[in-house]
Amino acid sequence: MDLENGHYTALVDGLKRLLDNNEHSDITVEVGNKTFSCHKAVLAAMSPYFDAMFSSGMRETISGHVTFPDMEVDLFENVLNYIYTGKVDLTIENAVELLHISAVLQIKPLQKLCEDFLYPHLSSENCLKVWRLSVAHDCKILSSKALDMVAAHFREVIKTEEFWEIDGKELAAIIDSDLIDLKPEDAICDIVIKWIKKDEANRVSSAGLLFENIRLPFLRPEYLVTLEEENSFLRNDEKCVKVLNDAKNYSLLPARKQEIYSKQTRHRANFGWEEVVVVVGGCETALPPYIRSLEVICYSFTNRKWFELCPLPYDPGIEFAACSYKNDIYISGGGCMQKCLLRYDSDKDLWAQLTTMKEGRRRHALQATTGFLYAIGGYDNKLEEGSRMNKTIEMYSISDGTWELVGELAVPVSSFSSALIGDCIYIFGGEKNDKKDTAVVQCYDTRHKQSYKLDTKIPLACKLTKSVVCNNRVFLIFFDGRVTEFVKDKNEKTKAVCRTVGKLTSFQRIHFGVVHYQGCILVVGGECDSNTLCNDLIMFDPNTTGCKKLEDTLPAARLIDGCVKISAQKKYMKALNT
Repeated sequence: MDLENGHYTALVDGLKRLLDNNEHSDITVEVGNKTFSCHKAVLAAMSPYFDAMFSSGMRETISGHVTFPDMEVDLFENVLNYIYTGKVDLTIENAVELLHISAVLQIKPLQKLCEDFLYPHLSSENCLKVWRLSVAHDCKILSSKALDMVAAHFREVIKTEEFWEIDGKELAAIIDSDLIDLKPEDAICDIVIKWIKKDEANRVSSAGLLFENIRLPFLRPEYLVTLEEENSFLRNDEKCVKVLNDAKNYSLLPARKQEIYSKQTRHRANFGWEEVVVVVGGCETALPPYIRSLEVICYSFTNRKWFELCPLPYDPGIEFAACSYKNDIYISGGGCMQKCLLRYDSDKDLWAQLTTMKEGRRRHALQATTGFLYAIGGYDNKLEEGSRMNKTIEMYSISDGTWELVGELAVPVSSFSSALIGDCIYIFGGEKNDKKDTAVVQCYDTRHKQSYKLDTKIPLACKLTKSVVCNNRVFLIFFDGRVTEFVKDKNEKTKAVCRTVGKLTSFQRIHFGVVHYQGCILVVGGECDSNTLCNDLIMFDPNTTGCKKLEDTLPAARLIDGCVKISAQKKYMKALNT
């Protein structure tokens, strides 16, 4: 080791002497108004750029003279010193430029030194320049860190001249970040419009890419309308038209917000809201004596933790129904309070008792459409034996707070699943009055207030299926784990197709929760066939048919009565003590 150290020291000292004394030089490098006498072999040994130059027979090799007219003298001196001695004087002021020069000259060790130096020295002043440079030279770790810094200091970055000179792809990458600190979303959209109009002729072609990365569904409706009226180029770009229409649908269809997923519907980290899976109440024992819970807990995929929201004011009893509307939660009926209707107000983190239903029910469905809730079918033990399946459908006006009987099922059933497609609510399977399971598929047309049976049946006669809508696709999950897609015929109202698309592995259970999460189906908890409760979370991707059990679990195994997805306010999410 001493011999190696001695050799290295002698070699470096010798190279330094050759550089300082211009001995044996065979190439000159002109930078600005200064000329350096150098050695081809040394330059080529450290720089693939010089190696390629000297090996290619380029005029620099023949003339013995290389020129860098745009490079600063002191920076090149620093680089040259590193080539000959391995030493470099890095400062906050010169590190960015040295990174650029080392990348151009392909001096990888120096480039790595610059990256490592800049990583802890990123600031609002240099982050944009470092990011652009690190992207250009494929510095993946540094570029990722610098982009996060650009987003986190966006308010300061947009005040620089350099920001207004970036290209469309760069701006799209910035505004795609969840970490942007400028809010509301309207303000980010204003910046994009301003950037385009600074050179509209050349930049309008980037409008589609940019608007795909704005969270348009979170713009105020008034702003969204004005945006199109005042910027004609948006109406002439197909991508812009599509994402703007998607944003309008998001605002116009509050009952379907939780079905829709795209990168435009992701909440930014600093905006105070977070998409969560909410489990409402439930049962923590499978056999008597039953332990019921008033807890309302929510799972954050961002934090991979469970949190508490405001608990239920009372237990409605087993087999109540739940649905979401905008970011609020409604639950109806139940074994103890068969006519109840409760609403969770996400703006206030409070539950409120609303007008009770006209008829008692549990094992029913609660579906939301724009402005209304529909309580469908179910079971009422107060009815006569043999006719306890409630055939009625009643509608609740969210604005008026009143219930109205609006129809009857063609086949009275309980313990079924349902899904909304267009103006129609589809009812799958269930248990009939003769206590037999059915495979019938029914429809209630909310527009014409009519019910009818479809010619199609689900794959097997059964109750306690679960349904979920993912980006306009309807899926049924059966107790044995099979996943079936329900596809409605567009031309014939009584025709549809049920096709199996996959199966949940090692799955045999009932009373589980199901929600749509980012294009996938999330299955939560439930009761196994051996009268034991489950605490697992299972993710199924209908596009790939991939199924995996997540590492995280419910805080406690439970039978699920209500499971929905909403966007909750972070300030109301309290850490759950487990």
